[in-house]
Order: sequence, then C-alpha cells, then structure tokens
Amino acid sequence: MNPVIAVSAIISGIVLLQGGMGLLTAVLPLRMNEAGFTSTEIGIMAAGFSAGFLAGCIYAPRLIARIGHIRAFSAFATVLSAFTLAFAIDTSLVLWTGARLISGVCFAGLLTVSDSWISGETDKSVRGRVMGVYMILYKLAQASGPLIFTFASITGNWHFMLVSALFSLSLVPVALRHGGNPTPPSDERMGLMSVYRTTPLAIVGCICLGMSNSPLNNLMPLYAVEVGLGVAGAAILSSALQLGALILQWPMGWASDKTDRRKVMIFGMAAVAGFSTVLAVSPGLPLWITTAIVFVVGGFAMSIYPVLLSHAGDFVPPSKMVPLCATLMLAFAFGMTLGPITASALMDLVGPNGLYMHSIFFCSFFILFALYRMIRRSAPPTEARSAYVNMPASSTAISQLDPRAPHPEVDESIEAVFGRDDADGRAEPPRYNPSTK
Repeated sequence: MNPVIAVSAIISGIVLLQGGMGLLTAVLPLRMNEAGFTSTEIGIMAAGFSAGFLAGCIYAPRLIARIGHIRAFSAFATVLSAFTLAFAIDTSLVLWTGARLISGVCFAGLLTVSDSWISGETDKSVRGRVMGVYMILYKLAQASGPLIFTFASITGNWHFMLVSALFSLSLVPVALRHGGNPTPPSDERMGLMSVYRTTPLAIVGCICLGMSNSPLNNLMPLYAVEVGLGVAGAAILSSALQLGALILQWPMGWASDKTDRRKVMIFGMAAVAGFSTVLAVSPGLPLWITTAIVFVVGGFAMSIYPVLLSHAGDFVPPSKMVPLCATLMLAFAFGMTLGPITASALMDLVGPNGLYMHSIFFCSFFILFALYRMIRRSAPPTEARSAYVNMPASSTAISQLDPRAPHPEVDESIEAVFGRDDADGRAEPPRYNPSTK
C-alpha cells in the first residue's frame, strides 16, 4: 500500500483541523479589534493559546500513552470544538483568553497524536516522502482558512460555527479507520542545560524564533486592518505568510546541506529583518506589494526552525534526536507564549509598525548570537552531517517522524569526533573511536 494512503485518515483529520485553526486565528484579532480592544489585550488572548500549547506539549504524550491515540484524538477534538463555540457567547477578554488556553492544550494534543501516529505507521525508509506530503497539505490547509474573509463578513457568529464543525468533522476519518492504536508517543526529553551545553544556538535560536514568528502568525490580521488594508487584506496577508513558508522551505533546506547551516540561518533572519524594515517604514504600500513582502518574510521566518533543528542534530547521536527535538519544541513554545504580549505592547506604543520592529529586534539578536557561535566553534564537515529534514514546529512528537530518527545499532555523532562544545565555548576532548580517521 502507498505509505501516504496508509496514514490518510489521520492526515485528513489534521487538514480539517488546520483549516479551522487558520480561520479562527485570523478572525479572533479582527473581532477583538472591531470591539475596541487594545493591541496588548489582543496579544494576551493570543498568548493564551501559546501557553496552552506549551502545556499540551508537556502533558499530552502521557495522556495518549494512557488511553490510546483514537480516544485521545476524540477527546481533544471534542473539547476543542466545544470551546470554539464559547467565542460566540460574548466578546470578553477573560472568556476568550481562557477558551484559547484550552484550545491550545487540545491542539497540541491533536498534533501530538497525529505526529506520533504517522511515525508509528510509517517505515523509516519512506518517512521523508510522507513528511513532504504531510507538510504540503498541512501548510495549504493553514493558508486556506483565512481566505474565506476575502468574500465573507466577519460579523455574526457563523465563522465560530464553521470552525467548530470542521473540528468535529476531523473525527470522522479517524473514527472510521480500521486497526488498533499505534505505538504511544515518546515522552523523553533532554535537559535544557544539556541541550544548551551541546548546542547553545539551538536553545537561543528557538526562543528568538518563537518570539518573532508567533506575533507574525497571530497579529498579522490586526496589522492589516490598522494600516487600512481591510478584512480582505488581512486574510490575504495571513495566507501569504503561510504560503511563503511552504515555498521557501525547500531552497533553505537545500542550501543548509551545502554549507554551514548557521550562514543559511543568518541569511534568512537578515532577510526577515530587511523586509520587515521596509514594511515598518512604509506602512502605506499597496496591498499587492505588501503581500509579496509578507510572502518573503513568512517564507524565511517559518523556514528557519527546521534548519535550526538540523543544525542541532549535527551535534548529537541519532539516539538523542527525538528527545533533543522535544526539548527544542518546548523552548520554541516558550517564545511563542511571550512573543504576542511583547509585540502587541509595542504596537500599542508605536503603532502597527511595532509588529515588524519587534521582529527586527529578535532577528538581530539571533544573528548576533549566531555570529558569536561561529567564532567559538567551527562547523562540522559537510560529509559528517545529517541531511536536512523539513520538520515543522507542530508538537514534541514530530521528531519521531524524522527519517534521521535513531537506528539502534548507530550511536555515532559529530560530538564523538570533534568533542562537545560547552556553554563557554571550550570543547571537551573527543571520545576515542578506533574507527575514526
């Protein structure tokens, strides 16, 4: 059987979920802006989802291991659908933040189910192909949700009903699937300081990316309406952000396999900062120009994370790849939680351009730290590195779908040859390996 068809049930469920979540993420800041909430209040609401997502990443694997994938998916999707309807009760900061908090927990749980399910039913030899199809459908669904506002109004509660229906319908392909539960997701993680000692840039970079990317995802509709592009413009910019990530991830990955990955990340972050500067100083650009720039910003900004994971993976043995990525996902989610609050506060202080000023700051910090790390440690040789894999920031279980996931008989790494780089830049002596020349 085609490996994609074998996991088509769970992929179909996630496509429905992503379509609904893309629509919901776009409509909430627009409705709150229409109701007169400040940018900071909208940022707090967005941060509620990220905080819930962080909690879900930590606790969902344990629940899934206890009750199984199908029942966990059903529980998370049902609660998510129910709390989506809470947005129709009243436009209240406390109510909406609380509902987003629960939504974040459930969504992290659903992505953990899907990622571990696909990895559990996909042979290592075809994981790359399955990952590629999964990512294309994942991003297309995420980008398509907001486009409904190019021809529909944001007034009324119909969109909450539609999103709730999509979340409920995601249960259908999963419930109709034949077969039992896949292997439970791994709950193993590396210690934060252990990861930092092994690859400092990975921890710092994940936090910076979360701080930068989360506001772009959650506050882009608010920026659009505040600079006069309207609801349709907000929908188009939200979709362009995700479509850019879908297209530019491939050249970024290709380049990272050919040269020092840090150079690729520095180039990408410099591009985000440069194009963000254009938008920050020229908020009155026509929609088509703004859309093109946002496409590029999203393309580079959302493509750095898998390159950063590949960079980190170059310094650990294959047996540590899954717990390493789980820890980095938590660092990214921590940045996701703080980012909307600080960015929205800056938007209240200096206007809508504060969204891009916020991004410029964290891109610049990332670049400076990456340059510092290049001084402290040279890159491993190209032939000794693992191949790039486009691994999205979806859940702590996504690393189990990584084709670089461990072979039990292999426990070699760059660290074994070149030594481990600790936090102050001193390298430990390499472990002796008689087969290493």
